[in-house]
Amino acid sequence: MVLEKNMRKILTTFAIYDDARQEKYEKWIRPRFQKYADMHGLEFIEKNKSNWETIILHPEFVECGWGVVRENMHFNRWLYFQQLLDNNELKDGDIIYQFDCDIFIKEMNTFYDPQKSFSYAIDSGNGHCFGFLVIKINEFTRKLIKNIISRELWLKARVAKFLDDRTGQAVTWHIADQQMWYTLAGIKRYSKESFFNLPNYGFHSEVTELTLFPLEEIINNVHILPLEWNVTHLLEETGRFGQRNEWDCNHTTEKDTILRHFAGGQPWRFEEYTNKYPLEWIYEK
Repeated sequence: MVLEKNMRKILTTFAIYDDARQEKYEKWIRPRFQKYADMHGLEFIEKNKSNWETIILHPEFVECGWGVVRENMHFNRWLYFQQLLDNNELKDGDIIYQFDCDIFIKEMNTFYDPQKSFSYAIDSGNGHCFGFLVIKINEFTRKLIKNIISRELWLKARVAKFLDDRTGQAVTWHIADQQMWYTLAGIKRYSKESFFNLPNYGFHSEVTELTLFPLEEIINNVHILPLEWNVTHLLEETGRFGQRNEWDCNHTTEKDTILRHFAGGQPWRFEEYTNKYPLEWIYEK
């Protein structure tokens, strides 16, 4: 792959666990991330307990029952991106490929060269999901990073009420980094209809005083990838008795899957997938 001269392209992930998940990540996923980075000319950067101390940006998460450290970890990747910018380690035109460490890269030869400033997929559960992100550094993404980690905006968002499409009720919402984007981009909290089928993928479907990005700016800068780039459910794996579970809204098959994201507490089937798609079978570009 020919890279633009002096452009920096990095693959980042945060692997900071206190349980068996850390060992599973290190055994099955770390080698895959490293191989993928090598194949596609990316610099692999893994943040773990040896080189990163979790920053508690929002101590109020202790009230949510999910755990103050776990929930703040979502913001730590953005704090790290801001750190890289502040230290002039990233410049305009550089690209970040951010992977959650519960993602299995199935199609190792498939690579995405960003068409716009910010790219991600709507997942199987119909979420604007941050499991896999591609961020091209420019004025738009500098603004995005700054506002995702804005303490002032978060304090306002956590007490704001948003319409829940399923119940018709206006409710407060658990505001992690993904929900900060919903707020900043005016995305409704939940949609019974696939966001793929809504006008503008649901952007500006619920505009509030906290909607920071104009619709035209979003359209010009955000690229929504196909579902196959963030598959969080498959009928044969998460369904029961031949029926899809309630979160399996957008459908695909294992055959078409590029990234299998084992999100939401589902079992990590890394060993099974590695046996089916071993690294030694990967075609070297």
